[in-house]
Amino acid sequence: MFKTESHVNGKVSSSTEKLLQELALVRAENRALRNKLDGNTRGSKTVRTAIVDAHQLIMNAFSGMNTGRQAVGEQGITKWRWAWAVAFLRYAGIVSMDNRKWRSGLDFIVKDLAECVSLLERAGTELMDRPDGYRMLRKLLRSV
Repeated sequence: MFKTESHVNGKVSSSTEKLLQELALVRAENRALRNKLDGNTRGSKTVRTAIVDAHQLIMNAFSGMNTGRQAVGEQGITKWRWAWAVAFLRYAGIVSMDNRKWRSGLDFIVKDLAECVSLLERAGTELMDRPDGYRMLRKLLRSV
């Protein structure tokens, strides 16, 4: 972050004014480029985050830690990121489709860590390669 130079009369120096104009132009170009991105590209960021958070949930589960939304929230995962991660775990076939125990922890179907990691990686590759990966994951999303 740069500091704006001002003179006694309150005017900004010409070099700083040029920098501010250029910054405004770059921000406008970034906004325009972001708006041109298709939904699949935007959604892939959500899918990538869900994959990373799902790995965290798996590590918590096999370390004997709680995988419930509130417990994981203390580790910095928001409730929506947790919900997306659980949707990914459902997609991978690692947790059950039932969401009754989301406060206390998840109901894991797969009990072997190596198998969980293998299923996570396979499902992650599959979702990232699919153009509708975001929509597939969204179908399994439950409100928390």
